[in-house]
Amino acid sequence: MNESSQRIENFHKSQRNFKLCLKMIQDIKTRWNFICLMLLRALRLQVFIKSYISTHENENTTLQKLSLNNEEWTHVWYLVELLKSFAIFIDLLERNRKFSINVIYIVYNVLFFHIDDHMTALKRKQRSWKHSLLKVLTQAQIKSFEYYTDVSHDWKLMYNLKNIIDSH
Repeated sequence: MNESSQRIENFHKSQRNFKLCLKMIQDIKTRWNFICLMLLRALRLQVFIKSYISTHENENTTLQKLSLNNEEWTHVWYLVELLKSFAIFIDLLERNRKFSINVIYIVYNVLFFHIDDHMTALKRKQRSWKHSLLKVLTQAQIKSFEYYTDVSHDWKLMYNLKNIIDSH
């Protein structure tokens, strides 16, 4: 919808009765939290997206490909629930550069528990998309552990010295 100014204007027209004027957020690959922000915005504008697509789908066949069914909107909601904690911590860490290394360890541990909780819940599920998500979470867990290992290896001595000098 952000491809042209005409599409954006048409999308905004569908929101005017609700006193909104929001654009879709596009993913930025170098900013991890943008996927969550993008999906959150899509959920917030779900009614307007459906309306826009149904109104303009005859004009543009690519819009038909963008249309999500109810189950796919459920996928989006589930992904937001999964990514929300990551987005919150990334935003927190980006805004405040005064965090010490011990906060980073706490963040990693919270996120590891978050991934574990979702993986445990997904193992009991029957739907194929949830099993696919479980595979993705397994890879995310592995990658997060690699990052954690890099941080703990590089900073272990400094972290221990810091705790000796000032335990707070």
